[in-house]
Amino acid sequence: MPTPIFVIHVHDYCHLCETMVSQLQPLVDSGRIVLRVVDLDQYPELELLYSERVPVLTHDDGELICFGQLDRVALARALMR
Repeated sequence: MPTPIFVIHVHDYCHLCETMVSQLQPLVDSGRIVLRVVDLDQYPELELLYSERVPVLTHDDGELICFGQLDRVALARALMR
């Protein structure tokens, strides 16, 4: 089974973003997930979509997992798919 890929959409200097990344880091370190970090300041079209909800965690196919704070239940469900 391939390692699941998740994308976290963030802003620079966002404490909630830093917190979610640090909460996901143990899963990255253990090889359970791959995490791509997307800086919304670099992508105006995504900025319009997500700016009010950062950080936003999605599956690499775009499926929304959670935003604002890490939802561990939603993440666990996403890991089982």
